[in-house]
Amino acid sequence: MFTTVNDDDNTPYTYVIGHKNPDTDSIAAAAATAELKKLQGMNNVIAACAGLPLERTEFIFKKFGCPLPELKTDVYPRVKHIMSSEPDYITRGNSLLQAISILQKKREHRLPVVDEKMKYQGMLSLFQLLEELLYISKPDAEAENSLTGRKVRSSISLIKQVLNGSGLSIHKKDVFQDFEVFVAAMNVDSFKEHIPRSDPDSLAIVVGDRAEVHLMAINYGARLIIVTGSRRVDDVIVAAARDKGVSIIKTPFDSATVIRRLKFSSPVEASNLQVADTYMPGDRICDIKRKVLSDHEDIFPVVDDDDILTGTFRKSDIDNRKPIQLILVDHNEFDQAIDGVEEVPVMEIIDHHRFAMPPTPSPLKITCDIVGSTCTLITEMFLNSNIPLSPSIAGVMMGGIITDTLMLKSPTSTIRDKHALEELARITGEDPEKLTEEIFQIGSLINKLHPEDVLTADKKNFHIGNVRASIAQVEEVSFDEFHKKQPELYEAAEKIRIGEGLDFFCLLVTNIVRENSILLIAGRKEITDALPYRKLANNLYDLPGILSRKKQLLPQLNKVFEKF
Repeated sequence: MFTTVNDDDNTPYTYVIGHKNPDTDSIAAAAATAELKKLQGMNNVIAACAGLPLERTEFIFKKFGCPLPELKTDVYPRVKHIMSSEPDYITRGNSLLQAISILQKKREHRLPVVDEKMKYQGMLSLFQLLEELLYISKPDAEAENSLTGRKVRSSISLIKQVLNGSGLSIHKKDVFQDFEVFVAAMNVDSFKEHIPRSDPDSLAIVVGDRAEVHLMAINYGARLIIVTGSRRVDDVIVAAARDKGVSIIKTPFDSATVIRRLKFSSPVEASNLQVADTYMPGDRICDIKRKVLSDHEDIFPVVDDDDILTGTFRKSDIDNRKPIQLILVDHNEFDQAIDGVEEVPVMEIIDHHRFAMPPTPSPLKITCDIVGSTCTLITEMFLNSNIPLSPSIAGVMMGGIITDTLMLKSPTSTIRDKHALEELARITGEDPEKLTEEIFQIGSLINKLHPEDVLTADKKNFHIGNVRASIAQVEEVSFDEFHKKQPELYEAAEKIRIGEGLDFFCLLVTNIVRENSILLIAGRKEITDALPYRKLANNLYDLPGILSRKKQLLPQLNKVFEKF
C-alpha cells in the first residue's frame, strides 16, 4: 500500500502530484515524472497522490512491482514548516539573573519558560520584567517587590547561586519563600529596633564581619545571614547557626551589590509570566498569518496537544519559509488540484486537458498536448531525453494509457498514444491486449464501492459561464451493476450536488465492451431539460458512441451550459 508523506524536517520538497480522486493515468504519471526528475538530477522529488487509488490502480502498481506514490491530502504550509524545532527556552526554577543572562546571550527580548518536563509555562519578557522591577504602573501593595523594596521571593539555593556564595550553614535550601532584607549598617542597638521581630523566619540580614550582629541574628532565629566581602565568620557562630537552623552564606560582593543581585535571585515563575498566544505544529500559515503579523511581539511558542514546547518561530519566518514546490500532472485547474495549491508555487505542468489554470506570479514550464493519456507525454519525455525506462515505471504507464484511452478505443486516442504503448510494451514484454483484460477484470467499481465513493472515485469539477458542474466517470464491462444501484446512485448524486452547491452533477457510466455510455444526472430542471440526449428513464440518458468525458461529453455540455 502507500505511506503518508512526512515533511516535518523543514527540507524543501518538490511534489509531483495528480488531481483529486486520482485515476490510474494520474497516479502513474506522478510516479513516472518523479522518477524522470530524479534521473535528471533533481533532489528531494516525491511522487504523491491527492486521494486513495482505485483497486485497478493498486493492481497495476503491484503487478509491475512499483511502489504507489505517497498519500498527501494537502500542501498548506504549516507552522511545523517554519518553526525552529530546537528552540531557546528558560527552565522553571532558574533565577531571574540566569534568565536575563540567557536572554542577553541569545539576543532575545522574550523566551518561553518550561518546567522540567518541557511543559510550557508562559513567556518571560524583558519589558514586563523591567516594569515589575521598577515598580511601573503597579499597585502600592506590590511596591515592596520592586527594586526599591526590601522583599525578595527566592530560596537559599538561588540566593547562594546569584551571590556566587559559599554556604557555611545551610537549612531548607530549596524552599521558596518571601525574605525581608535588612542591611546592618548601624550600631547593634539601633539595628535591633529597626528589624521586625514578629516573623523572624523571613529575615535576611546583610552584614560584614560584625560578630555581634551575627549573634543577634542567630538569637532572633533569622532565616538567613549574608556575610559580605568574603569576611571570616567565627567557627563558634557557624556552629550556633547550624544548631539554631539559621543559614549563613558568605559572598565576595559588597552590601550594595548584594542588595541589587538579591532582586534577581527570584525564580522566573515568581515573575508574572506573559500570557501569549501559542500555536501548534499543524496550524496552517494562511490561518494564523494575519494574527501573527498584527502582534507587537516577534517570537511565538509552538506547543503540542499536551502543552509540551516543541518549537518557536518569528514573524519573519512567515514569509521566509522553505518552499514546497509542485509539479502538476494530468490536470491544471485549481478546482481539481490538491488543497492548498494556491499557497505554494507550481513549477511545472504536464497535462492533456483543456488549460484553465489561473495566472501565476512567475513563469513555469508547461507541457500540454492533444493526446489520450498524460503517460504518453511522459513516455516521450523519457525517449527524447535518452533516459532509460525501468520495466516497473514502463508497466504502470502502460496501465495509465490503457485505462485513459480504453485501450486506444476512446476518441481521445492518437497515434502518439499507440506508439507510446508499443514502446512501453517492448520494455516490459507485456501484451497490451492481455494487460487490458487483466485490468478490467478487476471487477465492477459500482458493485464494490459505496454509491458516494463511486461518484467521487473519478470526479472533476468545472465552472462554465454561470454553471458550476461536476462530471464523474466509471468504466464497467456491462450496465447490470449500475441498474441494480441506480436509485442509490441518484440519491447520492443529488446529495453531492446540494452539498457542493453545484448546478449540475452527472455520472458517465461507460461500457468498455459495447463502447457506449449512459448518463445519470442530478441538476437544475432547466438545464436537464435542455440536454440533447435520448431519455431512457427519469434522470437517465442514452449516449451511444460516447466514451470520452473530455473530448465528447464535456464539449456537448458546454454548449448547453453557455445558454445559462
